[in-house]
Amino acid sequence: MKKVLLLGISLAVLMLTGCPHTNTQPTKPPVVTPPTPAPYEPPPTPPDLAPPEQPINWAASVEPLVVKMITASAETTDNSVLLLDKVKNNTTGEVATADATKALKESLLATHHFELVDDSKLNEGRQALGLQGDDSLISRAKAISLARYLGAKYIVYASANGNSGMPEIMLQLIQASSGEIIWTGKGETQR
Repeated sequence: MKKVLLLGISLAVLMLTGCPHTNTQPTKPPVVTPPTPAPYEPPPTPPDLAPPEQPINWAASVEPLVVKMITASAETTDNSVLLLDKVKNNTTGEVATADATKALKESLLATHHFELVDDSKLNEGRQALGLQGDDSLISRAKAISLARYLGAKYIVYASANGNSGMPEIMLQLIQASSGEIIWTGKGETQR
């Protein structure tokens, strides 16, 4: 019986200690003051970007070379048939060789010094000799073979060399029958 009495007293003590008497009056919530905002600062100005790169002005780049070539070889090459194939890309990247070839062709036609092989004949000759239309590895030997096949007396062999961002243009006037380089010249491209 002592055990039951002791157990009852223990339970009563546990119940009374588990429910502490608290004052049931409501407390006010704490007042929160927002921090003062930092003064307005405009966003930083973006850095100046470099202006977009202008495309290469192929006409202005090849014209002085064509004039020099015509002046140097005028006595021996007047009104001869000339083969002009594509400008070869020997640069470190991409170059608009189609634009360079077009500008070179227009510059040569403007001189009225050569009769250029027609594009359709040029394509037929390339097919007959097994040269691909997009053959970027055309060599001087292939160009000479093509010129001989088409009956051209001279060849203008052109290449863009060096850095693709600002390549150097190189022109060579080659006699088709002998492979002799009659004239060679180099010039920087212009924008």
